[in-house]
Amino acid sequence: MEKRLFLLDAYALIYRAYYALIRSPRFTGAGFNTSAVFGFCNTLDDLLRKENPSHIAVCFDPPGGSTFRHEEYPDYKAQRDKQPEDITASVPYIKRILEAYRIPVIEIPGFEADDVIGTLAVRAAKEGFDTYMMTPDKDYGQLVADHIFMYRPALKGEGFEIRDTARICEKYGIARPSQVIDLLALEGDASDNIPGCPGVGEKTARTLIEAWGSVENLLENTDKLKGALQRKVSENADKIRMSKYLATIRTDVPVDIEIDSLVRKDIDIDSLMAVYSELEFRTLLARLKASRKASEAAVVETADAQPVTDSPAENPAAAASQPDSSGMGSLFDMPDDSAPTIEAPCEDRSYTVATSPAEAAKVVARLAKSPAIGMALYAVGEEAMTARWEGIALSAKPCEAFYIPLGDGAARSEILAVIEPLFTGAATLVSHDVKRDYLLLKNAGIGLSAPYFDTTVAHYLIDPEMKHELRYVVAKYLRLELAGIAPDAKAGHPKTALTQEAAVGRYCEEADLSLRLRKPLFDEIASRSMAPLLDEVELPLIRVLAEMEYTGVRIDSTVLTDLSTRLKQQVRAMEEEAYEMAGGPFNIGSPAQVGMVLFDRMKIDPKAKKTARGSYSTTEQILEKYAPKVPVVSLILKIRRLKKLIATYLDALPGMVNPKTGKIHTSYNQTVTATGRISSTNPNLQNIPIRTDDGREIRRAFIADPGDMIMSADYSQIELRLIADLSADKDMIEGFLSGDDIHRITASKIYGIPLAEVTDDQRRRAKTANFGIIYGISAFGLAERLSIARAEAKQLIDGYFSTYPHIREYLEKSVTTAREQGYVTTRMGRRRYLPDINSRNAVVRGYAERNAVNAPIQGSAADIIKVAMVRIYNEMESRGLRSRMIMQVHDELIFNVHPSELDVMKTLVEKQMEGAYHGAVPLTVSAGIAPNWLEAH
Repeated sequence: MEKRLFLLDAYALIYRAYYALIRSPRFTGAGFNTSAVFGFCNTLDDLLRKENPSHIAVCFDPPGGSTFRHEEYPDYKAQRDKQPEDITASVPYIKRILEAYRIPVIEIPGFEADDVIGTLAVRAAKEGFDTYMMTPDKDYGQLVADHIFMYRPALKGEGFEIRDTARICEKYGIARPSQVIDLLALEGDASDNIPGCPGVGEKTARTLIEAWGSVENLLENTDKLKGALQRKVSENADKIRMSKYLATIRTDVPVDIEIDSLVRKDIDIDSLMAVYSELEFRTLLARLKASRKASEAAVVETADAQPVTDSPAENPAAAASQPDSSGMGSLFDMPDDSAPTIEAPCEDRSYTVATSPAEAAKVVARLAKSPAIGMALYAVGEEAMTARWEGIALSAKPCEAFYIPLGDGAARSEILAVIEPLFTGAATLVSHDVKRDYLLLKNAGIGLSAPYFDTTVAHYLIDPEMKHELRYVVAKYLRLELAGIAPDAKAGHPKTALTQEAAVGRYCEEADLSLRLRKPLFDEIASRSMAPLLDEVELPLIRVLAEMEYTGVRIDSTVLTDLSTRLKQQVRAMEEEAYEMAGGPFNIGSPAQVGMVLFDRMKIDPKAKKTARGSYSTTEQILEKYAPKVPVVSLILKIRRLKKLIATYLDALPGMVNPKTGKIHTSYNQTVTATGRISSTNPNLQNIPIRTDDGREIRRAFIADPGDMIMSADYSQIELRLIADLSADKDMIEGFLSGDDIHRITASKIYGIPLAEVTDDQRRRAKTANFGIIYGISAFGLAERLSIARAEAKQLIDGYFSTYPHIREYLEKSVTTAREQGYVTTRMGRRRYLPDINSRNAVVRGYAERNAVNAPIQGSAADIIKVAMVRIYNEMESRGLRSRMIMQVHDELIFNVHPSELDVMKTLVEKQMEGAYHGAVPLTVSAGIAPNWLEAH
């Protein structure tokens, strides 16, 4: 058997996993951040499956972190921020997981994981092993030898890069891997606070080591250097020697471990499943269960035993999977293994099927007397507008539910007539997805006028950044573990028909649990003073969004097709121009080829660095830096954007038209963004470009129904008006009240010139400052955005805060308040929790601080337009108007207006939007009317 040892640098992989998910962290239902653990486990699982090592160990830095390097050089790593608290809390779980994997954990006092790995790698190579050091840390390159390799996780996505001797030498321009130490001795290492030689960078370091072979030889020959370089090296000889000492990975650590003892062992599946269950790692749990089933099946297939029977009496496993006395399997039971679960507090659960219209009528009569009814609609298909409604589950008390299949033909019509009174009655209908229910009902000709409560929306108000799937909410509030409602969180709604038994079990339990969630969710919302926000804004908004989705929007596919044809011709011409500039054709759609052309062939930046995979990064963010000075880069970016526009909208939108209605029915998401803003999918209306002419042209294809008109109503600078109000800054308030252009006013004050003398460029800079500074943009960020020097950007920021001093005070107060109470609020009481606001880690804390400033502003704007939508919808309904609200995009509402209602609608909409909030600065709305969205906006 081939002997392959894998040594994992624990903290390097843990930090990598944690920061990879910093913008979208994972949490358990109880609020524990599992990003680091989950990322580490995925990496480990991927490694074991793909590489199948014969031997493995995971090496940690010692507790407390003090090593021989700190003793020699107290400033070693001194500049590093404190370890994020979430990582500290994650390490014990990771060690438990490694114990369950039966993978040795090695940590030696006084030595870093690098030194332990270096020692084991050298020892293993002598014993005939191929050793792979798994780490993203470049320092390990010095250890690479004939049987020792670096095994680097890719920076993005899955995959690994193996670096051998040739690869290390090629990457760093050296003759042997050990010279990595010499490079670090000269360049230094900012992450470890290794000083190096001041003034010597990567390029100079390579040149020196290429010439002299080592820093020792270099220091013996400083007299042969010239000019400033000679002075730098001579004066910093001691720093260079210390830097080499610090950068050298030890290979003589007293590790009292035999390499053969690191042999791969069988996993303790029960222990591993216990940890994964505690951390709510559904995918990893499912993978383990599948592995166990496969192993058991293999044992059964090869064992010399009697065939396994499905008789419950003869096969306990089969008995455990049989339905309970009601005829329904329990979704609380974990499937066929011993993973821990909290059982439902129901000794006798009754889930009953109403098999005829007469039985359904009895169920409805019985439930109609209840104050609240749990409800779950079973429909096949992800999109409510096209899904087929098959049945409904109803529950009026815990552990009891009734399932009513709808059937077909005349029976279906009869059943619908029987259950319809529930949707117009006095009982509150409680569901985990009222909007989907509303659309399924409406497509069946049934209106939902009864009061309702949505458990997803309620949980979203409480924990906007948590997951809102039923399994997570139930786990937190009812202390129950669901294994069957959705095997995979991404599985969504059934795409093919379920058996009746499966449908009854799944949807009766969903109705039952939704009903039981109502009280604890509402009680928590009330305790946080958010009941008005729920009752008056979020719950009524569900009906508004459902009606918008149902109404849909009409598009003119011809406009899109013509624009697509024109832009594709334009792209081809631009590609030819790019080929000419680049000196030959290349695949502009290939990031690797673009990098090769720009940096190898054209050499637009000699200092450009390659990624771990050996290619250059050509992301939009990186290329934007070169675009102003390198015409071909600007052209490549334009080509990319046009192609994305064509693929995402021009060619895709016609295919989204519902053949029955002739319209597009986008899905509005009420529980996705942490700020409270509404988002949309299929298509994503929020991302339709508005800053380019080509992007704006897409809006021309959104048209009114025949004979009608499109009306667009848009808030003017709502977030700036809110910051003026929230900060009570008199100068900004007066600027808005004057009626003049706020950006021109800001420029006038910053530059100290009369309003009439402000240039368009000065206004542009002031506008960027207005919108950027309130969201924490730095001098560096502002300089990049405006293509100006950083010093000038800093002057602009200083001038801005001198102009509006109370805005600075407000921003600082927002952060202080968040630190004290752990959250910030909008004007209407919506909360954004910021658990990392007091983190000792600067990166983590900075992200939370920016959110502390952003959330009250963006969230208040979101609340305001939601209030406006509800009030507009209610007034349109009460007046019996034929016009309809059809789209919501950022701060804009779009309507399909009947010609006879044009004046009424314009007055109504402007009044309700401007009256949705009253502060120190009045809200203003601009409304336009035209045959299509572009001309109306």
